[in-house]
This record gives sequence, structure tokens and C-alpha cells, in this order.
Amino acid sequence: MRLSTTLLILLSSRTASAFLAPSTDTQRQISNPTQLHAEPLESGSTVIVCTGPTCKKTGALKALPIFQELAATIGVNVETISCVSECAECGMGPNVEVRKVGDNGPFYPIKNGIKTEEDVKSVLGIN
Repeated sequence: MRLSTTLLILLSSRTASAFLAPSTDTQRQISNPTQLHAEPLESGSTVIVCTGPTCKKTGALKALPIFQELAATIGVNVETISCVSECAECGMGPNVEVRKVGDNGPFYPIKNGIKTEEDVKSVLGIN
């Protein structure tokens, strides 16, 4: 095989791999981004749990009491709203908006896929 043909084959296989499905490890990281642990929220911060139709179906009402119990221990307020993202992120729910003390908005970070106690602890920044 000529050198130019060999190089073409190597380059083609590397380029093609950019279009293949991500590995299982990458999928695991993407599917649960809340595993990144944040700094603890300060007392007086607020988390707003979406209880809109899509978030409700995907587990918001199970996460809400966990937020209420754990947030109280660190002085974080818990509120609910019918839709925190106005449908822009509904498919990634349940969604939670995080308003840290001193943040003046108007756009606050929204955490997606918050379903379990581990997810809630991650949003609150507690172990």
C-alpha cells in the first residue's frame, strides 16, 4: 500500500470516530451532570423546584420533600413554581433553579435531572 493511501485511511478512521456515539463513560458523565459537587449554598439562598407537568412526571414531587428536609438544615429556602425554564429545559427535568445569596439575576442557573437524594445533596453542596 502506498503511503498516501495509508495516511488517507488513518485520517478517515479518526474523522469518522468524531461522529460515532460517545463511549459509555462519556454517556454516564453527560446523563448525570449533577454528580459534580458544588460548594455548599449559603444560608439565605433559595432553590426553586419546578412542579410543572413534565417535571412532575419525571420525579419533582419525589425530590421536593428531600429538598425541604435537607435545605432546612443549612438555612436554604425551598420554593416551587409551575415551570422554571418556560419549557426550554422541560425534557431534562426535574429542574431546579438555584438562587445564591447576592445573585441578582435575572437569569439563575438551572440544574437538570434532579431526582434522587444524592442529586439534591449535590445541588445544595452537602455530603
